[in-house]
Amino acid sequence: MASPAPELHDSSNNNAGTNLEYSPESSRANNDAGFDSRTSPTPLVGNESNSSPTPAPSIFKRTWSKLGINGTVAALVFKGALAPLIATAIYQRKSVADIYINFGYLIIVVSILAVTILPRGKFMMNMSISVLLTCVAMAMVLLGQYAGVKARQNTTPVGASPDIALGYNSSAAAVNALFLMLNLFLINTLRAARPMFNIPAVGYNIFVLLGFTYGPQMTTVASSVKFSRQLFYSFLTGQAIGTGVSLLVFPISSRKVFFGEAAGFLQSCRGLLKAQTEFVEALEYSQMECAPRPNTRLSLGVEPETSHIRNNQPEESENKHLYNQRAASLKSSSAALLALGGKLREDVVFAKQEIAFGHFKSKHIHEMHRLFMNILVPIMGFSTITDISERMNRSFCMDEQWLEELDSPEFSQTQGSQEGSQEERGSESVEWSELIRPLHASLQPFVEVLDNSILHVLILLKFVPNPNRAKPKPKRPGADGASSNRDVEKGVDGLNPGDIGFGDYLSKTIDRYRAERTENLKTWAAERGHSSIFQDIRGRSHLPPDPNQEMNGHHETSREKRFSERLHVIFYVEYLIYTVSKGILAVVRCAESRVEDGTLTKRRFIFPSLKTITKLVKGLIRGEYLNPGIDKISSMGASVQNVSLGHSLQAPKDPEHLPPKNSWQALGDRMRVIPQFFGSSPVKFGARVAIASMSIGIMAFLHQTHLFFIGQRVVWGIVIICLGMNPTTGSAIFTMITNLGTTVLATVAAFINWYIVGQNTAGIIVFLFLFLMIYFYFLVKYPRFLVAIASGAITHVLIVGYELQVRVEGRKAATATGQVFYEIYLLAPYRLLAVAGGVVVAYVFTVFPVPITEGFVLRKDLGSSLFLLANYVSSTTSTVDHRLQDREGDMSLCSSPGRKLEKSRQDLLEKQLSLQNSMRRNLSFMDWGLNFGGEFPKEIYTTIIDEIQNIVNYLALIGFASKTFIAARKESPSPVWLTEFAKSRPETSMQAHKTTSLLILLSASIKNGKPLPPYLEVPTDSHLSEQVHGDKADNITFQNLNEPGFRALAVIKLAQSSVADSLIRIVEPVRELVGEVDFSYHIVDSNEQM
Repeated sequence: MASPAPELHDSSNNNAGTNLEYSPESSRANNDAGFDSRTSPTPLVGNESNSSPTPAPSIFKRTWSKLGINGTVAALVFKGALAPLIATAIYQRKSVADIYINFGYLIIVVSILAVTILPRGKFMMNMSISVLLTCVAMAMVLLGQYAGVKARQNTTPVGASPDIALGYNSSAAAVNALFLMLNLFLINTLRAARPMFNIPAVGYNIFVLLGFTYGPQMTTVASSVKFSRQLFYSFLTGQAIGTGVSLLVFPISSRKVFFGEAAGFLQSCRGLLKAQTEFVEALEYSQMECAPRPNTRLSLGVEPETSHIRNNQPEESENKHLYNQRAASLKSSSAALLALGGKLREDVVFAKQEIAFGHFKSKHIHEMHRLFMNILVPIMGFSTITDISERMNRSFCMDEQWLEELDSPEFSQTQGSQEGSQEERGSESVEWSELIRPLHASLQPFVEVLDNSILHVLILLKFVPNPNRAKPKPKRPGADGASSNRDVEKGVDGLNPGDIGFGDYLSKTIDRYRAERTENLKTWAAERGHSSIFQDIRGRSHLPPDPNQEMNGHHETSREKRFSERLHVIFYVEYLIYTVSKGILAVVRCAESRVEDGTLTKRRFIFPSLKTITKLVKGLIRGEYLNPGIDKISSMGASVQNVSLGHSLQAPKDPEHLPPKNSWQALGDRMRVIPQFFGSSPVKFGARVAIASMSIGIMAFLHQTHLFFIGQRVVWGIVIICLGMNPTTGSAIFTMITNLGTTVLATVAAFINWYIVGQNTAGIIVFLFLFLMIYFYFLVKYPRFLVAIASGAITHVLIVGYELQVRVEGRKAATATGQVFYEIYLLAPYRLLAVAGGVVVAYVFTVFPVPITEGFVLRKDLGSSLFLLANYVSSTTSTVDHRLQDREGDMSLCSSPGRKLEKSRQDLLEKQLSLQNSMRRNLSFMDWGLNFGGEFPKEIYTTIIDEIQNIVNYLALIGFASKTFIAARKESPSPVWLTEFAKSRPETSMQAHKTTSLLILLSASIKNGKPLPPYLEVPTDSHLSEQVHGDKADNITFQNLNEPGFRALAVIKLAQSSVADSLIRIVEPVRELVGEVDFSYHIVDSNEQM
């Protein structure tokens, strides 16, 4: 099971002196998010000028840049290697070595396992758990060895010879073996169930392995206590050195990491806004380009005579290429920002828990993170615009009915010319351009204001220096290529970013942009005679009949449907921009309030609240620390209203047991947790690790092999088993190959380390430090290989550290515990052999007796993901219904229906995202697993997972957009359109739940490997749009376009249509995987082809 990778940050730009709580991590965050202040089109300061070309960097700088080494990476590498260097150096003193005797090398190993490069909050949690587990391991070893000594005394005859009394005793060996197996089982079960115990569990494994494998040699309680004390002191010393290095050498607090990522998040938002502006400009070329179709005028070579419609094909291809390029750029920027948002969510937990001396309290950090998340959801919606546009174009190109009508003689006669179809295509293209171009024209200056607003926040929070302080003189108009009419960095009110009151300027700009776009759209619709935003044939059913309807009804239906979809795209873009601008305004207000209330003027000691500490401890115990669940929803306080909760908001039902009716049955319910625990996946994994370890560890407890086991240091092979054991076969092969590779390289490096300096102790220690820096460099740059790098570093330290230890103690002391002394040229191959054996055994017990493949886990996870998606669809639908009907209740009460629904929806989303990461990780290991039989359908699974992710994105946006209905109702007076629409809209019908039912069927089929039922009906559209027709369309006309929450209707409609489209794309791949119940048959004639 791979250990979690530490959060590592590097930087190429340091902003020293701007904020003592801000670290260079922000530059790494910027780069991780696809933003680099050196190359970004969004400058941090408005002082661009044409300067002389800089000289080419030296070869040293180019090499450093190619390796990705900068100040932060160098500091982390140095810091990681410093702790084992100190541990190695202090042990060279005889007085120190006399305390630890034969366990001096363990100080070096434990200092590596401390992972000093972690931020302070994560390090302290990791170290606290490690120290606690070390104390528990010490107690368990003392208990086990005491029981072993008593077993020896009770089975040794009185007056026995020293060879019998002090030699091998089977009872003592059996007792220690039982204690070892029990401890290995428990700690590895805990490691699998609680990921935060991953790294501390390695130290616990080493402690109990050494304690219990040497346990049979203990003949008295005094010798047992002496041995355990040396082992205990070695661990505590290594942990103490690691703690000192982490806290004193290049200290990195979790608050600094959070603020660095916050700065990177804001900078990435600037870049993403500009990418969105460029994409909107290219959106004009996203429509009306289809491949030639057979049996049509385009395919038969009939060219239009109107050159203004299609000038030439190369230009169209170039425009399409521009669109694809900008769409790819937008998607990559959005993905980087989403990853950064995930880091923020993880690190804010540690930032709030730290004791610090700084400006921001925990509540300020919590508020900052909440405001950032309010920006993240709508700004991430930008990436879905590319998907929506592609879906629309694909639907347009696949519209068989409309394309046939364009090429039909009847349509040509109706239009009065042979070129009617081409003119029709051209008119639609022009109509689409007339929608996009004004949007881009108004969007570009508005995004500049938003960009300056984010810069304003960065300056106020001291994440970047204030350029206005550095250059107090105003910029000369027209200088440096700037516009002579206005200053990009200055608002119309004379305010610069960093000036208090910039938020008021932003608020006015948002209102002005909103009003301008509303008037433009109203004018555009009035010129074309459109009234409703759902301008299709159903929305016009209350209008007088058209005498030409029978002639061209189908054509009008297709055209107006496309018109409605395109108009919804415009509303979609504008809603996202408006919501992002409101989110940025909230951040600006927050930053200005922090300046005005004096938060940023002085620093103070900050302590976590009692609630935060209590939540941390409970989360560690319950396993809910970073993995909240939905099983406890029904216990959120006593209800003060008479509310009937749905089944999904209640405790999960048990099909084998009715709810308990008395206290005895309730006690029985609690007792059933025990067998459920022993049947869980973590317990199965713990049992595998214990059995694999004891397959080699049994040698330490048998009469014929116990001396060989101790003398040849076989125990370190078991350590590698515990370190590198994986639950699935593909990751096991990957781990085996990487562990073997790094161990071989570490053995070679140990030889070089020892002989390159002529076996001189001082030179050996210096080169050991250099090699450790190399290990930590790869750990910083490639955290995915944490287990392999740790195996290599530990192997290197075991070889070199033991030889240095023998030099200090002498051979007699070094062999006192039964270990055989070897020169390094023999010790290194034996260490390599032990580690290699452990790696191979770990793999064998991963596939034996029953291999757990990535495909099996992926199929189960996909079924669970579809089931969670069904629940998420249902909860989101209910949320929209409740918010439209204003039935959420008092959201300040935990017992209100709205709060329960919101909590369940958030928990479902978090679990879904976690499953998505797990499935993609398993997909990446599919190529490493052994495959017998046909190939694994990796492409089909990838398609399904991608569509699930698309649905999750749209549902999250629907839930976010429906919040505007709540805000709209708080307006005074409440919007009339919303009240009337909510009254005329019926309750959600059974038709609305078809999507949920279908997803549950798909989940059951995938999870159980059973075929789908026949005649499966896939919902084709959302129930919201189905209810907007007839006279109800009068409530949603363009006249209400500027009303609060009005555009959210079109956003929800478009997102729901995209959900329905993605659902169609899921059903067919699932049917291909599991089949369908179908007993029909078809008799094929000998001359008939299948």
